[in-house]
Amino acid sequence: MFESTLNILLVALAFGFVIFWHELGHFLAARWAGVRVEQFAVGMGHALFSYRRGIGFRFGNTREEFEKRTAAEFAKRQGELTGRDQPREATLREQYDIARDLGIGETEYRLSWIPLGGYVKPTGQDDLRPAKEVAADDPHAFGAKSVGKRMVIISAGVVMNVILAFALYVLLFVYGFNSSPTVIGLVQSGSPAQLGGLRVGDRIESINGEPQEDYTKITMNVALLRDDEPARFVVKRPGVEQPVTLMIKPVKSAGTANMPGIGVMGAFSLTGADKRGRGELITAHDALLPIDAVITTINGMAVKADDYHVLDQALQTSAGQPVELVIRKTDGSVTTHSIMPTLFLGGAFSGETDLSIAGLRPRVQINGIKKDSVAQKNGVRPGDVIQEIGIVETGEVLAPPSTAKFLEWVNSSGKADRAVRLVLTNGGAAREVTLKPTDKTERGRGMGVTRDYETAATIVADVAPDSPAAKAGVRPGERIVSIGGENVATWFDIVQKLRASKSGDIKIVTDGVAGTRELTMSIDAASAKMLADVHYSHSLPLAPLIEPRKTRDPLTLVEWSINETKYSIFQVYATLQRLFQGSVPVSNLSGPLGILSAGSSAADRGLDWLIWFTALISANLAVVNFLPIPIVDGGLFIFLLAEKLTGRPPSPRVQAVAQIVGLVLLGSLFLFVTYHDVLRQWG
Repeated sequence: MFESTLNILLVALAFGFVIFWHELGHFLAARWAGVRVEQFAVGMGHALFSYRRGIGFRFGNTREEFEKRTAAEFAKRQGELTGRDQPREATLREQYDIARDLGIGETEYRLSWIPLGGYVKPTGQDDLRPAKEVAADDPHAFGAKSVGKRMVIISAGVVMNVILAFALYVLLFVYGFNSSPTVIGLVQSGSPAQLGGLRVGDRIESINGEPQEDYTKITMNVALLRDDEPARFVVKRPGVEQPVTLMIKPVKSAGTANMPGIGVMGAFSLTGADKRGRGELITAHDALLPIDAVITTINGMAVKADDYHVLDQALQTSAGQPVELVIRKTDGSVTTHSIMPTLFLGGAFSGETDLSIAGLRPRVQINGIKKDSVAQKNGVRPGDVIQEIGIVETGEVLAPPSTAKFLEWVNSSGKADRAVRLVLTNGGAAREVTLKPTDKTERGRGMGVTRDYETAATIVADVAPDSPAAKAGVRPGERIVSIGGENVATWFDIVQKLRASKSGDIKIVTDGVAGTRELTMSIDAASAKMLADVHYSHSLPLAPLIEPRKTRDPLTLVEWSINETKYSIFQVYATLQRLFQGSVPVSNLSGPLGILSAGSSAADRGLDWLIWFTALISANLAVVNFLPIPIVDGGLFIFLLAEKLTGRPPSPRVQAVAQIVGLVLLGSLFLFVTYHDVLRQWG
């Protein structure tokens, strides 16, 4: 909890610094142009505390004291000059002239209550009241300056944000950015990446000619591709000397938040994850691969920490047999272990929640338990197989549940505040657990577990509609006894036997409530392809593969920093373009809550990631602030451009209406993105 609060505080300070730097640009440009700046504020709303030269620090604002002292001095001077008891009120110019004589600064520097945004208030420039009148004889007013100088003042904040982004990237690469390389660690079955020939271990060097230096850009760059035409991926493949060129066509799916995606994840290191990487998850393999322990040998083959593709290859060719690992721990001791492969969800890219093996679906097995979750508190353990789920209040029972049905029942029961009864087995007698699914998940409500598929017992949890298994008449709850006349003992046996059949009819024997039955399953080309998509995986707590980007070479440093700044700016424009085209959902935008959440996650990964996130926000702010929307800098710049072209500014009425429309649009967008931020965090 403390670390999370500290991260949020760090992100808030970083965001505040970006705003401060932006407003500093306006301030310095105004001073350069000879425009008086009345306020320099970080944050919005009333002042928490403020400072003015000649007055000092004050809780609240210094304006009242400023006006009181200048008014008293003006009254004194008027009385001395005219002998009147009722002097006239000082003009704004006279007020500041007196303040200068009294040694009081013209600018109030304030920190406001709401730590979002900020502003600089030059004399005579008011975003919400563009028609505000200023004394014509005040040479220090914003409107008294040339259009060119006013353009410089308006655009200076954006320029400063670009400069800040560049400077932060320079700092990042001097310090060292511990990011993941563009190496592929997982290719989802049936995904565009798999269909296009991308493999685990491939390093993506470029996409459509754009170099890819680290994995932070892969997902965004792919999301910004068109989903109706192939993209050119150039990859470096282990053991292949020349780069390989692949044409991969991104596809939108539920599994990619309805944005173009190709179905890949970054690579892992053959090293035990640290506490942060393991999170609060308890698995059966935690003790097998402790923190910083290293896998040195896989099936007798010596490997390095970045040879994750060797482990993947050993799993895919294992036919379900154990994979032998030699592990060296931090104390120098060496141990040998065998791990069993797990079945990998074949339809994950399309958003499916259940594995389908020619239509056969295994039972759910618990892989990991989150600390302090309802599952842990009620005695659920890693390795538990769910034989039955029931809703206590209604008496409904499903035995055995498929993964999709298990998730559906748990989620609906959690939302309805109902308890569920689970019948579990784990190498011994069955036991019952009753709990209320109150843990928040991406899908709604859960019990704080991660899932695998049972592989040891060939019991069918469900049968996919219109599949070879459904057409053959296989029923949920039956056990597969043999395939093609050969006995099967595990789900790996089932996969291997069905793959070997390739296509055509094959005899299967099932055993269930109706007794032993012999059925005929027809494996067509589509079914054979579906079987080929079934992959094997593992449950080892591996650390992500990290390759620090660090340099002290000035030319390389400048090149990297310029490229990162350009990319950060470009991706905002590209995202906006995709928003208007409809290829990126508007619901994917984030507001202040989403920024805090993303920033907190970045800060949790280390100082380098906080610097990276701050640079990204600074570049993003530069773009957003210069969009041609009234009320932001870009809209004000458009007004000045119109004045430059026509010789006169737009009428006060036009400017006022435009500013109000802009304010309504931004306010509506703020409410919209905040609503979706809340749904993502607490929905």
